[in-house]
Amino acid sequence: MKKMTLRIIGLTTWVVLICLLIAGLRNEQQGAATGSEESLGNYLLGSQEEITVSVPKGALQLHDPVFLQQANGSWTQVGFVQAIDLTPTESGSSVASAVLKWHSSQTQARDCRFVLYRNRGRLEDVIATMLPPATRSKIQERLAMTMKQHGEELSNAFVPLVQDSLKRSIPIIETELRLSVQRHRSEIEALGDRWNDEVVSQRLVPLARREIVPIVRKHGEPTAEDIGRELWDRASIWRFGWRAAYDGLPLVPRKDLVREEWTRFVEDEAVPIFEERMDDIVTSIQRIVADVAANPEVRKELTDVAIVIANDPEAQKLVRQILKESLVDNQQLKDSWKDVWNSKQARSAFDLAGDRLEPVIRKIGDDLIGSRETGINPNFARVLRSQILGKDRQWIIAIPNQAPLTKQLPQVEISAETMPYPIVYLANRENLPFAITDAQTNISGSTKRDEDATSVGANDQ
Repeated sequence: MKKMTLRIIGLTTWVVLICLLIAGLRNEQQGAATGSEESLGNYLLGSQEEITVSVPKGALQLHDPVFLQQANGSWTQVGFVQAIDLTPTESGSSVASAVLKWHSSQTQARDCRFVLYRNRGRLEDVIATMLPPATRSKIQERLAMTMKQHGEELSNAFVPLVQDSLKRSIPIIETELRLSVQRHRSEIEALGDRWNDEVVSQRLVPLARREIVPIVRKHGEPTAEDIGRELWDRASIWRFGWRAAYDGLPLVPRKDLVREEWTRFVEDEAVPIFEERMDDIVTSIQRIVADVAANPEVRKELTDVAIVIANDPEAQKLVRQILKESLVDNQQLKDSWKDVWNSKQARSAFDLAGDRLEPVIRKIGDDLIGSRETGINPNFARVLRSQILGKDRQWIIAIPNQAPLTKQLPQVEISAETMPYPIVYLANRENLPFAITDAQTNISGSTKRDEDATSVGANDQ
């Protein structure tokens, strides 16, 4: 009985090994045409290769997977990090070496370039994974269609509430702003005095003397001289002279004849002259302003002054405090908004928005997460595995036919770009694991086989 049992075990073992060998050979013949993953037989009995690469210290971890993209766009795992050299070097080099186990029979490891991608769990990585271009376009189309259908109705419901909020808020903010400025009057005056010494006296006044005054003289002096000559021609020295002499005599009943003559001269002579020459004055001012605005030295200095004032720590602190008191801590403003948005009109608007937007929001949720009909969205599965299970955090992409020409060890480059994890492992109702690649994912995120997908499986590389 013991011999019979051993014979049965031996025969079964040989049958299994032969089946695996046949499956591996068949997979090698069909892999290039179908782009499918290499079978277990190919992994066990196929070619095995080890390649040593250089990598920054601490960049790799044991069992980090290596992926290769097939001709049809799908991905397959072709290796993993088998060993990492952690021996400290005397020179304190920041470069270490690692051994990649390679089990692909279609591409040689020595012909590839290696790039390390990481998913650090940042919000931008989650957004890039959950919202690829196709999904973003689909969501935008859904929202645009919904707003086209119900936008006017929603606008009619919410615009009056917004207008009422602004109408009530502006007087409250203005009142509190004035009170806050008054409370901080001493700090504002101290800043003004400091800016007057540091900015106005040391920078703006020299700028005006150096750049602005010559421009004013260039365009304003001819017009001023013409007006001055005309005023001088119309002024009567005799009329001003005898009135000044009369006002200087003692015991005279009136002493305001000069002022009276000056008032008459301004109203009857000077004002008409300025009115007649107003076009020339406006032209001169326009030319002055244009030249000052176009002057590079003036623009640079004013920009520097604005930057200095804007970056002043005391000014920033004071502005933040005034805005905080006027907006954030303004209880009267909060009560005003609460009255508006808790009103019966606001509740009716929210109910209307819920009725109109709930269908599209549910569809967007299905696009991002998945549904009972389509199963879990592969991109959502990626995020779950990365954020919740702590898996699929980093991986290596092998790029064929880009091996370095030097004889040094191949360098594993660290990419600064984001990329979704190449393969998603799900499970069907029979708990049979399979992988969904980007090539099998359609616009909505569902796949050719995700009708049977119900849960996210583990990926223990």
